[in-house]
Amino acid sequence: MSRRKILIPVIIFTILIIILIIALNPSHKYNSLSINVSKWDNIKESRIENKNLKLEDIRFNDYKLIIDEQNDTIYYSIVNESKNKYNPNVSYEVNNKNAKLVILSDEKSLEEVKSNYEFKVMIYNEKEYHIYGLKCTDLPILNISYNEDEEIKQKNIPMEMYLFDNLSNIPNKITISSGKVKQEEDNYIFSLHMLTPGKNKRDNKISILNMRPNSAYILSKVNNTSDGLQEQETENKRNRVELFLNDEYQGVYYINYIENQLKKNTPEQNHTFE
Repeated sequence: MSRRKILIPVIIFTILIIILIIALNPSHKYNSLSINVSKWDNIKESRIENKNLKLEDIRFNDYKLIIDEQNDTIYYSIVNESKNKYNPNVSYEVNNKNAKLVILSDEKSLEEVKSNYEFKVMIYNEKEYHIYGLKCTDLPILNISYNEDEEIKQKNIPMEMYLFDNLSNIPNKITISSGKVKQEEDNYIFSLHMLTPGKNKRDNKISILNMRPNSAYILSKVNNTSDGLQEQETENKRNRVELFLNDEYQGVYYINYIENQLKKNTPEQNHTFE
């Protein structure tokens, strides 16, 4: 059999696989999912609200968005260097395979919005619907996950961190790591360790938001008063993030490394702040 005869079936098979992947994982442009108020109301009025109909995953330009189920809110951190950041490719998964997603359009576009403006997103099937808010931010997003049952048992809670650095120009904008977190009133101190993949894991320092690599950081709640905001804006060494704990929104926090922890903690101490 000639090489050409072999290549043709392989090419056809590859094309079919690509079509199947696209069909099973549909991606839509943001603007194509937008509908007007009349269509939105028609969907709602012919269905019953069901909060058990849930978004399991939603991605803009293949970046995972945080879903705050407690407040039915999705958060989109607008990527600084993305060419289609204002009309991203949207892919999603719902706990009902027949459900669809639409966005209520109005006079504002993604390009015009500022932090805390909220769009409306609806997932629906033939009989039911559920509405989420969609908030846009120009800040990085930091989500710290931990077992809430451990909180009352010990001061330092093992955690996992998900950082979406929308301001960075580096290709990998998502950092997943593990460590420990400690709460001090409205502030959180956390350490990072076991960042090296593979069997022989070792403690390692990491750079967050282009700061110097470190192994201990502090999150300080932003003072929402006008005087406090002006004062805190002058602290150039600090960076602001939208903070989530177990996917629940906490507010805007400053993040900074801890100088003295860098000296105190060693790999043998495992960064536990005791």
